Amino acid sequence: MIDNSILEAIESFCCQHVSPKIKLMVPNDDDITDYQLMHPNVFIGWLPPPNQLEDVPLQLPDGVKKAIPAMVIGMDDGEDDGNDAGINIRISFIVYNPGHYPKDGGVLPDFKGYRDLLNFIFICRQQLSSRYLVEDGKTTAQKPFSWGMYQQQPMPYWVGYLTFRATAAILPFISSTDLIQD
Repeated sequence: MIDNSILEAIESFCCQHVSPKIKLMVPNDDDITDYQLMHPNVFIGWLPPPNQLEDVPLQLPDGVKKAIPAMVIGMDDGEDDGNDAGINIRISFIVYNPGHYPKDGGVLPDFKGYRDLLNFIFICRQQLSSRYLVEDGKTTAQKPFSWGMYQQQPMPYWVGYLTFRATAAILPFISSTDLIQD
């Protein structure tokens, strides 16, 4: 339950402090030259398929719901040594940027979508760095932060990550004798 609470606290934090600070391109499956901008979605665990977006809170002005742009909060692993308990968080960032839109129409691939991706990661890192306690102390985002881009980029999408350790209250050790009741 604590791991879920940490992930949910980070999700809430990103919805309040990261997503509203940037608007990114939304892919248009029908016309690549026509795009809109929106605040990124925030998910826990995975990117939902298009037919599972009923509960996505963010949407385009015309009501069309899209999963991307997005940040996906996940857990790499966890550790509890009795003094400190926490999980290693990996936030994956997904943006869409097919290239440059010249005035005469069309799209020219320019392979510069990484700029949107790195700006998105920077905003998240900046917001986490400015607040040690996340969601009124439900968890903490501990430095060092590590970030990067995946080696294989699924053009015109750009994908990267930010990792850090998040901690919460330590689970007390309960011996088997404590479980036996009279």
